[in-house]
Amino acid sequence: MVTIQEEQTGTEALASMLEGELSGWKQIVILGIGNEFSGDDSLGFQAAQKLKRALSNISKVEVLAVGVAPENFTGLLRKLSPSHVVLIDAAEMGEIAGTIKLIEPHRIEKRMPSTHTMPLYMLTEYLEQEIGTKVLILGIQPKSISVGAAVSDEVEVSIDKLARLLAEMINRR
Repeated sequence: MVTIQEEQTGTEALASMLEGELSGWKQIVILGIGNEFSGDDSLGFQAAQKLKRALSNISKVEVLAVGVAPENFTGLLRKLSPSHVVLIDAAEMGEIAGTIKLIEPHRIEKRMPSTHTMPLYMLTEYLEQEIGTKVLILGIQPKSISVGAAVSDEVEVSIDKLARLLAEMINRR
């Protein structure tokens, strides 16, 4: 889970923002980030599972559930050389549980602790500079990230909504 500074993005604008950010994609890699055993922090992992099924027929899309160490997949990303990388993660935004936002990487607070082994802003900078890929971060506000907790109903609805939205956009192309 990451913590971000205040972001001015309504969920109503999410679809059009994603359309613009993903326009012209040649190859997309989606990384579902989080701890699958920590309640809502598992949302990236769960979104990746849903998207893997929904996008299995598209050859230029790779979906990976990468856990809490997405940097362990940089070698694969370098090999695939995607035009776009989409990171899906729980994000502390001070919003109502289940709120989905497109987060600008520079908005991630660098002084706050993270549940990842490497902060996402560092991973994002690396991917952009070393691989030359465009990186998008999709965050969902968690309700609880307690170890052993189930995913909250609010976040489950948002996972489904986000997976449907991304699958529809990518399948249209």
